[in-house]
Amino acid sequence: MANTDEAIAVETLGPLTSEVQDGLDALVRQSGWNQTAQDWAIFSREGTVSVVRDAQGRILASGAVLPHGAQVAWISMILVAPELRGRGLGRAVFLHCLALVKAAGRTACLDATPDGQRLYSQFGFAPVYGVTRWQRDARPQAASAARDPRLPDAQALAALDAQALGAPRHALLADFLARPDTVCVRSGEGFALVRRGSVAHQIGPLLALHEAGAAELMTRAVQGLAGQIFIDVPDERALLARQLRDAGFTPQRSFMRMELGEQPLRGQTHFIHAIAGPEFG
Repeated sequence: MANTDEAIAVETLGPLTSEVQDGLDALVRQSGWNQTAQDWAIFSREGTVSVVRDAQGRILASGAVLPHGAQVAWISMILVAPELRGRGLGRAVFLHCLALVKAAGRTACLDATPDGQRLYSQFGFAPVYGVTRWQRDARPQAASAARDPRLPDAQALAALDAQALGAPRHALLADFLARPDTVCVRSGEGFALVRRGSVAHQIGPLLALHEAGAAELMTRAVQGLAGQIFIDVPDERALLARQLRDAGFTPQRSFMRMELGEQPLRGQTHFIHAIAGPEFG
């Protein structure tokens, strides 16, 4: 246990039990977010999951830290039970997660909602660039795109991803690729991953050397997907935004990528046409 903001007790969990998993999944459902049990598992296995509980052990709030290499860690999953918001629980979990990142000597990164940006700015986080979540609602099943049956070269994908982000995250990409419902769409200059979330398909990361190539990958990625789709696109991608509108996507919400630390990310951000999701960067 660790006491943080206003004496709220924040606990960093060990391996996730089925009871704890149920509590974390409940927070996701109550918040309308898209994460799955597999996502919580990689936070726990490769990083940390921290929670606030009540006297009966029910999980009231959560936060996660996921290291990307030796220099960077992503803070995410700051969730609070709806009936308890505004009481400092989310702030307490966030401060606990930030303390873990600082203790490890890493740069803290996150993708903030507008409300979160106001909070994180108070602690010195600087904005990097904006991201918009585009959403397409479910539609009748269409003919699926032809998928390459060959297994992707995970090392090559991870190398391009590390170059784009500015930090390696081989374990995360390997986890995505190992999921039976993940699809990898590739071209000569990049790739896009499509994975199933709890409420929608998530497209990302989508990496390409040029925006025209990214638009082609996006078209192939969405072909045949009948369910709801999310894709989180940096705001400077005007061509991709136009193509998403033409394909029936609408803006849903905004994020701001932010960071705090002496070693900021120095990636090839022009390669990034869709992030992996605000929980992963």
